[in-house]
Amino acid sequence: MRPKAGAAKPCVGPIRLRDWLGMRRFMRRACDAPDALVPPMDTFRSTGAALTDPELARILEKDELGTWALDVASIEALWEKLQADRPAVVLEFGAGVSTVMLARYAQWRAAEGAERPIIVSIEQNAGVREKVEQRLASLGMSEGVHMMHAPLSETSRYRIDLEQVKQRLDGRAVDWLLIDGPAGPEGCRDSTLPDVMPLCRNGARWFLDDALRDGELGILREWSRLRGVEVEGIYPIGKGLATGRLRENG
Repeated sequence: MRPKAGAAKPCVGPIRLRDWLGMRRFMRRACDAPDALVPPMDTFRSTGAALTDPELARILEKDELGTWALDVASIEALWEKLQADRPAVVLEFGAGVSTVMLARYAQWRAAEGAERPIIVSIEQNAGVREKVEQRLASLGMSEGVHMMHAPLSETSRYRIDLEQVKQRLDGRAVDWLLIDGPAGPEGCRDSTLPDVMPLCRNGARWFLDDALRDGELGILREWSRLRGVEVEGIYPIGKGLATGRLRENG
């Protein structure tokens, strides 16, 4: 059975990056505060019980969402996009409730009779990686999900072994990316997407959480200047959910 799509849909399309940058310039003139575009945390703090997919709501009912984890609206939007895009190979940065969501997606696709998607989740904290891995095992949702530990460098970037990632991908190209890591100082995610572009197919869809923070806005501006990276904009949900595609011809 097809799971119920999220009712909390984003706007028709993402708002362009240059419009968000314009708003940030205005806010700097009005009040020179960091992350001025990010709503207060209490605005979107909730639990997984608020999710519209019954199985996701059951699994995540006791998880606090909207602080360190993805918020309800962002999970709903991503869940809807997963159902629409039906990616076969997903690469995630930053394990947690999002990994559970991706494992649930893989489970659903297999139940539909499709080949089970490959999910590769890269996490900087070995303890978190182990905890999420154990959680998936207890839920019977480990199949097709590969958890990888990638510690950070001195400059707070992932130390990613692309050859090891390729092995987990079983020689297939990534067609969907969810970037919610690493956690660290402002700007630490700037190399995350460029580093793994060689593993991705032409047209691969990517998402970046926390996109309304100053650091991520700066990263998106850098990515928009890279050959092969298309920044479509940012959905005004949670702390901002940016999206775009990778193009061979830029």
